[in-house]
Amino acid sequence: VSAVLAKDMSRIGRDYLQTGYYTEVFFRQHGIRFIAIGNGIDSNDQNSSEYAPILNVMNEFYLRDFSRKQKAAYQARSRTGIPTTNHEIYGYKKDPEQKHHWLIDEEAAAVVRRIFPLSVNGKGPGQIANILRDDHIERPSVYFAKKGIGIRRNTTDMDRPYDWSSTSVIQTIARPEYMGHSVNFRYRKESYKDKMAVMQAPENWVIVENTHEAIIDPDSWHLAQQTRKTVHRTDKT
Repeated sequence: VSAVLAKDMSRIGRDYLQTGYYTEVFFRQHGIRFIAIGNGIDSNDQNSSEYAPILNVMNEFYLRDFSRKQKAAYQARSRTGIPTTNHEIYGYKKDPEQKHHWLIDEEAAAVVRRIFPLSVNGKGPGQIANILRDDHIERPSVYFAKKGIGIRRNTTDMDRPYDWSSTSVIQTIARPEYMGHSVNFRYRKESYKDKMAVMQAPENWVIVENTHEAIIDPDSWHLAQQTRKTVHRTDKT
């Protein structure tokens, strides 16, 4: 590469440290000419680059401010009960007339309704997974993949369609959404620069009740949580 041509400095990046490293150090070390047309910057003209560091800082400030406003709007929306996830959970489907509203998917909901009584009656997650596997019940990721929805629709292993795991069963039992509630802010990012989100403690979740039709009544849901905590099980049978 002999030259890098950009519309302006913000097109190179909005992280002032990284952008500054490339424009002030890396490009110079490798003999690469850098031109930012909108800012009138040309590395062959030293005088044109005097304000480049300030531009980098301002570009990052813009991104930080935009992120703050976007987060505020996101929080306001979530507190009204609108799901912040892009995909519905197992047991529900999107309302074709109202995209942020969930309707019960009766086929999947029947499986959810089966899991809860099994747990309440003393079956462990491994035992429940074995029952579903033996009855050839498709695991959630396969069920979604066949419908062309979900974040794993293109990566799901379709060779093991009935291979339920204990983790899937536990996650199903623990979801307050099955009582008809919206649960937002399970995850958060420390900074707008972070790529990975981290899970928050349940007390920091935003739960808005009765936003969609329940699959499991509250008494059964809470009983399942209590049973999971108090009953000592073995999953050998």
